[in-house]
Amino acid sequence: MSTYRSELMGWAILWIMMLHFRFISLKPLGFIAQYGYAGVEIFMFVSGLGLYYSLQRNNSLLSFYAKRLKRIFPTYYIIGVVASVLLFHDGLLAYLWRYSTLGFWTQTEYFEWYVPSILFLYLIAPLAWWLFHRNQDILLLCISVAIAVASYFIAEKQLIDRSHFFLLYRIPAFLFGMYIAKQIKSAGNNTAYYICLLVGIPLFAVLFPKHHTIYEFKYFSVFFLLPTFVLVFCLLSRYLGSAVRHVTALIGNASLEVYLIQTILFTAITQNMLQVSTQYHDVVTLLLIVGCSVAGVALHRLLPW
Repeated sequence: MSTYRSELMGWAILWIMMLHFRFISLKPLGFIAQYGYAGVEIFMFVSGLGLYYSLQRNNSLLSFYAKRLKRIFPTYYIIGVVASVLLFHDGLLAYLWRYSTLGFWTQTEYFEWYVPSILFLYLIAPLAWWLFHRNQDILLLCISVAIAVASYFIAEKQLIDRSHFFLLYRIPAFLFGMYIAKQIKSAGNNTAYYICLLVGIPLFAVLFPKHHTIYEFKYFSVFFLLPTFVLVFCLLSRYLGSAVRHVTALIGNASLEVYLIQTILFTAITQNMLQVSTQYHDVVTLLLIVGCSVAGVALHRLLPW
């Protein structure tokens, strides 16, 4: 998991794009694509993993936050210009409100939910790291279970909007990533990981049928397969050859740019600004995935930060 962090992010964003653009005639790919929202769980897990390492070797919170804000906001504002011109026709104040992420928290203008959510996780990461460092694993486990239970009832009663629900129920995935990083750094064994893997499979089986009546359960139930998905993609990275590993690592390192570019196109599709004939749908889907990946990698290399 530590070795294949970039590759995991690459697989995750490819899976998310498969969900957003969707194959409709290629049945095996279409079946896999419908669960692409689990790619976000992988992002949360890998983020927790990486932030634990970063906090472990960096005693300066100012440096920690500066590095992450520098990674996100310049790119977010640049791609946001394109999104606002093509999709939202923002004035200056609306643009600033949208890409400051304040629009997400006030449920007014916002572009997408992931960047505001990951910024929130960056905010709480030092506290979580401190608790892990103080061996408060049981406390954090209780917090994760409480969030999972709360997410169950929130989904059932539909108490919050979907975008904020997407953040809430994924906080345990982020803490799980930090916990696994702690185990790796302390040369711990993999028992906890495999326990989560084995427990998660029956929980998924119990919860998944409920998505037919409550749509959010589709997302919530697949969350419990996170350890399985991480293991599968690590094995794919290891055994599919160096070329596949190189490509997925490239895409993973540029995952922010790839994600934001594909979000523009996905939003255009959902708002019926971009329509594709059924006859050419799968070809266009493939071209969109490849095009967003290439554009994201190119932009990542061009930007100086």
